[in-house]
Amino acid sequence: MDKEKFTPITIIILAGGKSSRIGLNKDKGKMKLLGVNLIDRVVSNILSSGLFSEKDLLLVGPKKRFPDYNRVVEDIYPQKGPLGGIFSGLHYSKTFYSLIIGYDMPFIKSNLIHYMAENIDNHDAVIPTHSQGLLEPLCAIYSKNCLKVMENNIKNNELSVRRIFPFLKIRLINEREIKRFDPKLHSFFNINYKSDFNRAEELSRKRRRE
Repeated sequence: MDKEKFTPITIIILAGGKSSRIGLNKDKGKMKLLGVNLIDRVVSNILSSGLFSEKDLLLVGPKKRFPDYNRVVEDIYPQKGPLGGIFSGLHYSKTFYSLIIGYDMPFIKSNLIHYMAENIDNHDAVIPTHSQGLLEPLCAIYSKNCLKVMENNIKNNELSVRRIFPFLKIRLINEREIKRFDPKLHSFFNINYKSDFNRAEELSRKRRRE
């Protein structure tokens, strides 16, 4: 993709989770994945595309946990889960469109991001879907048009991200489209449990050999 024609996008990394399911009494973002902090690996994976630089990154989470990053913002509405994190990121983003990713998703394919960005058109959000209707709201592009419905739902304590979709103009990226760039759907692999982390290490080693 020609970088000059690329829709300006902020990369918002949601890093406010408590990591309670990992079972190791630690911030999983600081867990070492083949010697590199998980969150640093997520960032380097995104930056390797060549379309983004550190100035395009925005982390949403406790500032004291991420002293090495310049742009870190905290939740406007604390304890409201991923929806609260997405809202806060979009609010502070300097671009109209932003890509949301979790800080535990180290294998997102940059060419899939490119394709999603190419298909923004006039949509409020671009959401991947696969496996007979499974949506991936934490690997998706959102516009600032989403802020109003997000804030309404937060204030009504309706915190499922999917509950905002009926009120928005959505472009779904289907499984056939996704598999053109990511045949094994590894972009949506996220680490919640120790077994997931072990699997991530296996996948990382395999990618090194390829």
